[in-house]
Amino acid sequence: MTTLLFFPFLGGCGHGLSAAKRDWSHQAIKGTLDLRGVDWSVAGRVRLEGEWGIYWNELLSPEALSQGGADERKQWTKLPDAWNKLEVNGKKAGAYGHATYRLKVLLDESPGHDMALHVPFIRTAYSLWVNGRLVAQAGQVGTEPETSVPKYQPQLVTLGDSGAELDIVLQVSNYHHRLGGPWQSLEFGEASRVIAHKDRTDGLGMMLVGSMIALGLHHLGKYALRRKDRTPLYFGWFCLFVGVHALFVGDGLIYLYWPELPWRTALFIEYLCFYLGLPAAVLFVRSLYPGEVSRRFVQTVAWGGLLFVLLMLALPMPRMTELTVIYQLFTIFSALYLLYGIACAALRRRGGALLAIFGTSVYAATVIIEVLYYNQMVRLGGTVSYGLLIVVFTSSFILSDRSSKALSVIEKLSKQMRELNMGLESKIRERTAELEKTNRSLERMNDELARLETSRRHLLTNISHDLGTPMTLIQGYVEALLDGVVTEPEQQNKYLRIIHNRITGLNRLISDLFQLSKLEARQMDFEIQPMRTKDFMRFFKERYELEVLNEGLRFQTLTTELRPQGSPEGWVRLDVDRINQVLTNIIYNAVRHTPRGGLIQLHMIVDEHSLVVQVQDNGPGIDPEDLPYIFDRFYKKDKSRNTAGGGSGLGLAIAKEIVDFHGGRIWAQSRKGQGACIAFMLPLAAPPAPRADAPNASNAPDAPDAPDYG
Repeated sequence: MTTLLFFPFLGGCGHGLSAAKRDWSHQAIKGTLDLRGVDWSVAGRVRLEGEWGIYWNELLSPEALSQGGADERKQWTKLPDAWNKLEVNGKKAGAYGHATYRLKVLLDESPGHDMALHVPFIRTAYSLWVNGRLVAQAGQVGTEPETSVPKYQPQLVTLGDSGAELDIVLQVSNYHHRLGGPWQSLEFGEASRVIAHKDRTDGLGMMLVGSMIALGLHHLGKYALRRKDRTPLYFGWFCLFVGVHALFVGDGLIYLYWPELPWRTALFIEYLCFYLGLPAAVLFVRSLYPGEVSRRFVQTVAWGGLLFVLLMLALPMPRMTELTVIYQLFTIFSALYLLYGIACAALRRRGGALLAIFGTSVYAATVIIEVLYYNQMVRLGGTVSYGLLIVVFTSSFILSDRSSKALSVIEKLSKQMRELNMGLESKIRERTAELEKTNRSLERMNDELARLETSRRHLLTNISHDLGTPMTLIQGYVEALLDGVVTEPEQQNKYLRIIHNRITGLNRLISDLFQLSKLEARQMDFEIQPMRTKDFMRFFKERYELEVLNEGLRFQTLTTELRPQGSPEGWVRLDVDRINQVLTNIIYNAVRHTPRGGLIQLHMIVDEHSLVVQVQDNGPGIDPEDLPYIFDRFYKKDKSRNTAGGGSGLGLAIAKEIVDFHGGRIWAQSRKGQGACIAFMLPLAAPPAPRADAPNASNAPDAPDAPDYG
């Protein structure tokens, strides 16, 4: 029923289907087609069908035919039709041979229009003359396989004002295909109408081909994004195979863009797509309905397609074309089996089965019609492209429906999961908070242990490193006194003073080492308190002036405010005693490296984000290679500022640890011979919250103006 309902739709679509509207009154009789009185503005074009004269196994030129000597060998045959059924001397002519066709067309004296002739595929080589003029040729017409060159090339020939009579002579040879001769109709008519009809037919064909290829690439892309489901893969290959196959059949659209395509190459691609399209279709239906399509059947079709591809590669071209009849029957059987499987799926209420029955039924019907047409059993052809379009779009809809249902299921499951998890979220958050708290405690303990272990190693390393040499010297002096090497009282006093100085230095060194180790291990107690930046600058402005002057040096203090006017006053959070220790170490370091009469500057700068303190001297400076290491403990290079002048080598290292604890940064800048600048930065902090018991809670408490920290 589906097939019968579908035929009226097909009646107005393809070139073969338009036979339903054909004007059967214009039929050639005994080699003459009378078109006098035809209104070309209405008819537009006429097919040159009916009885043509044929000269079997003769290639006669228009000049040879005009002499009349060959009329006794002339037969009559109806075109369009393959010459396989032609009887010559009581025997079938068969597929391979050559012949000359002739038709006379009678027209009015002057049609008043430019006329044109459309020549379709003719298997497999031809030459066409009109009124003694060669107007079209495809391949090379020959009398044997060696001299015949096959070629498919539909052509549109404009004839101008054709006059009152057309003498059409057509030479055809075929030694390469199982069907020979002009088995499609030549069309004659007004040039503009013939060209317009061909353009419409080609445009519709390209739309079909483009749709197939676009759908194929689309579904192959879907498979590339999600390879777990192979249904889009099989459907994509099926669309590509049938889309490419459609380029080489029917009106031969491929020759519009590639007219010089070799005949063997074109036939190979056409048959390859034909042989592989069926396995792709069967695999696709199997992926949709695995319970209704047998795996063994799928394997049989797949191996059958592969076998025919191998035979196509191995056999000569004429034999290869004869195999298609077997594969066409195999295709019909497979289509019927797939229809049965889909019908079973519909009875079992599988998704999309009813729509699949419709599309597959239409496609199977058009495939059967096309097989019969290509075997010259029916006159109706060109239907398969439209059946293909229907089955492809119905299949695409089924795939889209499956995807939509899968998304709906996912959304439903997601909603259920959210509802299920809502009761667990609070418990999970509580447990997560507890675990995070425990993790933070463990991380702090691990950091503390790591700092303690590092501090212990540093302390042991430094003691063994920096106490060895002084202890050896002290031992030497004591042994000299005990052994009586030094007997003079003055010399003995000198040795004792040296020993005393060394022991004093060791005490200072040990004290610094313990202090530095406690700083590194974060075991040093800090009394952090807020302080205004202006109080900070006022407190440290004159604190070191006297000590520097006593060393014979000049001292200068500078303060700079870089904060915009009207901005709130700046605050820092610090331990004043520890910052005082930092500045003392830096200034003491600068004093030891500044010659008498030199200048030391203390510069304090406040900007929007930080408080920067700089100590600049005009001593010899620091070598560039020493600059990165001056904050390392015990940097023992002779010209290092840490160890010069008898220092412990730990002052700047201690200063760095204190500044790091405050969240600041310390650095040094210097040019050789131009002095050095050691600076540190403390970040500004938010002002402290006003105390509730303060007389005026809106005013922040003042930091101690100038407490005696000395």
